[in-house]
Amino acid sequence: MSSRTDTIRQTILADHAASMEIFNNLTTEQWEKPVPSDEGAQWKARDVLAHLAVSEEGQLGQITRLLAGGVTVPDDFDLNRFNRRSVQKQADKSVEDLLKDIRLGHAKVVAGLNSIAEEELDKSGRHARGDVISVEAFFMRITEHRRQHAEQLQKAVNA
Repeated sequence: MSSRTDTIRQTILADHAASMEIFNNLTTEQWEKPVPSDEGAQWKARDVLAHLAVSEEGQLGQITRLLAGGVTVPDDFDLNRFNRRSVQKQADKSVEDLLKDIRLGHAKVVAGLNSIAEEELDKSGRHARGDVISVEAFFMRITEHRRQHAEQLQKAVNA
């Protein structure tokens, strides 16, 4: 019988493989195409990649603080401002460097999942979006977020 941790891990690994396939198949020209952004910012495809390169480790940090009994994000945390600023800070990074950051962030997420006890999946805390969710939901949100952005990116650049 598979554990919840195994199920989450399998989903994370599958979503990582699917999103990396999308990212690795985009051309230099496609990375420069404008794409929709959740925050209403004027992003290019590479900006979505920059967003994802920061997002996963940021959410993992929230999980780490939650499990340690700390505050996941400050009460006045502005996710849209954080996302825009994090993309701006990475404006000089190449697509390949951003892909490396994503692979590293993915490895850290899997290691983070592997390091916690199954019963810790039920602990809950406030996500940067403002809702209170379980650790299990945090991990699922990390992977769903990446997969959804990758699929939206693929659709936008091929339109």
